[in-house]
Amino acid sequence: MIKPIVTNHKRRQRSKQGRTMLVLLILAVIVGILFAIGVIPKLFDKKALNEKEEQAASAVPVVHTVLTKNAPFSESAVLPGNIGAMQFATIYARLDGYLTKRLVDIGDKVKQGQLLAEIDSPSADQDRSQAAADVVQAQAQVVSALATLKEAKAQAEAAAAQVVRAKADQNYAAVTADRWDNMAKYGAVSLQSRDEKDRSLKAQNASVEAAIAQKRAADQQVEAAASQVHVARANVEAKQAALAKYKAQQSFKYVVAPFDGVIVARKVDQGALITAGSQSSTQELFQLAKLDILRTYVNVPQSLSRYLKPGQEAEVSVSSYPERTFVGKVTNVSGALDPQTRTRQTEIKIDNFDHALLPGMYGQIKLTVQRPENWVQVPSDAVLPRDNNLEVAVVRDGKAHYQKVILGRDFGDMVEIKNGLFDNEVVIVSPPDDLREGDPVQAMNIAAVSKPDEGTSDSSKAEASKPEGGNAEGVKAAGGNQDSSQPDASKSDAAKE
Repeated sequence: MIKPIVTNHKRRQRSKQGRTMLVLLILAVIVGILFAIGVIPKLFDKKALNEKEEQAASAVPVVHTVLTKNAPFSESAVLPGNIGAMQFATIYARLDGYLTKRLVDIGDKVKQGQLLAEIDSPSADQDRSQAAADVVQAQAQVVSALATLKEAKAQAEAAAAQVVRAKADQNYAAVTADRWDNMAKYGAVSLQSRDEKDRSLKAQNASVEAAIAQKRAADQQVEAAASQVHVARANVEAKQAALAKYKAQQSFKYVVAPFDGVIVARKVDQGALITAGSQSSTQELFQLAKLDILRTYVNVPQSLSRYLKPGQEAEVSVSSYPERTFVGKVTNVSGALDPQTRTRQTEIKIDNFDHALLPGMYGQIKLTVQRPENWVQVPSDAVLPRDNNLEVAVVRDGKAHYQKVILGRDFGDMVEIKNGLFDNEVVIVSPPDDLREGDPVQAMNIAAVSKPDEGTSDSSKAEASKPEGGNAEGVKAAGGNQDSSQPDASKSDAAKE
């Protein structure tokens, strides 16, 4: 009875083990199915991804490029300036007195020499009368001096005659004394008689010396009288000059315009006491300005000053005439720069034939200069800071090359390149970050860069938007083959641009 029980027990154990194996087998199948569903596709996807990455790595990148273009270069600067008159005069009185007449007022147009005011000056009249009397007195002194000179000359002539007479007597006395001396040697005359003749000769010698001295004194009197005549005549000239001065001062009673212009200020009224002079303490009478031609001074920056030339035009605008632009010309340019502001003072004359502009107005002066250099301009996105330098990526022989550049002016979306690039170079706009020196590239959308301030016609814009055949084809050939769909995308991008 025991044996059958054992057999059943073994059978139940084998049945239980079979069920366990079945469960494990089912679980293994399920796990295998899940593995096949989840892992194997990922392996295939990873392989495909790696293949795509390898294809992408081996593909030539497409870059957006533009073609640099030189253009006639001009630069404008708008500078502030105060407008003033080309001719301006502050008129002062040249004579003390009272203003008896005022003939003009502010805003009046006057001509050169026109009478503006009259001044009454009694003291000037008295000075003139006194000067005239002094001239008459000086002329009388000349007449008196001439008479004295005439008398001195007569005395000099008499003294000269006396010298001649004395010399004649001297010669006679000398001959007589010599004769008597010879006769005394032979005893023909007495020695006393001889001595008397010698004494007479000595007396005549003294008379000659006295006559000569008197002649010298008479000559000195003539010279003194002549000097008095010169002094008297010089005094006459001085008195006449004083008279002319007072006559001229009397003409200062009439205040006249020194040139054609407009009265811009009047500072006196009729009856006012006027003091002559032009100092700060002296009251001015009028201010006169010539409005036909005005001028202004502007301080031109150093960067533009070298291109300024006398005769070039300037545009002048004022707030009083927003719809109008006045034309001026550069007339004078300073020979040095202000060391404080580094600017060059420039004078500009403005034709103001209709007197629309007035002295004292504040204006904006636009100067346009032409530079001889034709610098290259590229989009701002093409300039990259690299290693403390500014560089631009260009396409040369189908490969990327980073070129160091020096910037000029910044126009916002465009910048000026002063050095580093040439005309008609292919420049990469916004190059990829992973683009390295020498990487092959494929250029698209090549367009000529024109100056920002110059207009471009629709036809020229259309031509600029098309890729340039020679350069584009050369770049594409160096970069590799291209999909047939790529040109359509290029045209679409060009149209958007």
